[in-house]
Amino acid sequence: MPTNDNIKNISQELLNKCRKLIGKKFDKNRINEIEGSDNFIKALIDGKNFNIFYDMIEEKYSKKLFKKIVRYRYILAFYPNSFIDNKRKINLSIKYGAINIFHWGLKRILFYFQKSKYLNEIEGFLLFYTFGLKQYDVKNIFEAKDNATIFDIGAWKGDTAYFFSKKCSDNAQIYAFEPDNYAYEILEKVKNKYKLNNVITKNILFSNAEKEIDFVSMIKNTPAAKKNAITIDKFVEENNIEKIDFIKMDVEGAERTILEGGVKTIKKFKPHLAIAIYHGGKLFMEDFYDVPIFIKNIINEDYEYYIRTFSPWCGETILFCKPKNFIYPTKLINSPILSI
Repeated sequence: MPTNDNIKNISQELLNKCRKLIGKKFDKNRINEIEGSDNFIKALIDGKNFNIFYDMIEEKYSKKLFKKIVRYRYILAFYPNSFIDNKRKINLSIKYGAINIFHWGLKRILFYFQKSKYLNEIEGFLLFYTFGLKQYDVKNIFEAKDNATIFDIGAWKGDTAYFFSKKCSDNAQIYAFEPDNYAYEILEKVKNKYKLNNVITKNILFSNAEKEIDFVSMIKNTPAAKKNAITIDKFVEENNIEKIDFIKMDVEGAERTILEGGVKTIKKFKPHLAIAIYHGGKLFMEDFYDVPIFIKNIINEDYEYYIRTFSPWCGETILFCKPKNFIYPTKLINSPILSI
């Protein structure tokens, strides 16, 4: 465990390294200007949340990823067009990517020739993350199986619901929540077409209170619509949910708000969590230094924390929270000795 002095210096250490990298191409005035206008960098300069988050993590690989993610996002502030320009994004990722872009690219190419095996109703890049990279199947950290009860919050058209359905037994209960009406129609078709009998679809919008919200669809040119929201806690209470083993949440930046409405549920059931932390802000990643701190305040010291990112440019960065002392059972090899 690092000392308090070491903890306090993590944000400053990363900031110094980032400034050294960027100082070769930008003068001091320009650096000050960009740092002062970018919320992610301003939070890094403040340091508090970054230091707390880094201290939450014990796994060496997660700590290494943490540093690479911070570096990439800092550099991105100086090349903001790389956020939307694929050519520039690739160039930036070759130099500063959180994971190896060539290894990632090879996997993407190989998956292209396999994607016909999967759901043709789902966008190819989502299939790649869910099935090719197994984004929600991290060994000894987040492994849904057997008779698990799962809340898939932000199920979209059903890629993760399908994945969880096939990983678990017929007696599992996989609640697939999707508020977007268009995506929900496809989610329903996927459930019925592929006979996902352990999936329970819900056209529900979660928030931190029961209220009417101007819901904005992810479908382009779709106008905002009024939609009634409820909390996770309210849904659990009204539906007499007796256990939750896993919660997966990827809701385009609404993670913090939805978590606020699920505090009682998380404290009661202590489920494994897989929460997207790459959303937020003009250039994304402002959830990175906010959502983990909120989660820690809910569950305190009862969990171990891990991060994984599934793209070189840090998109699809997930915080995994595993209940302490939880051990996944080791599969026994079927041998003559074990069969006696």
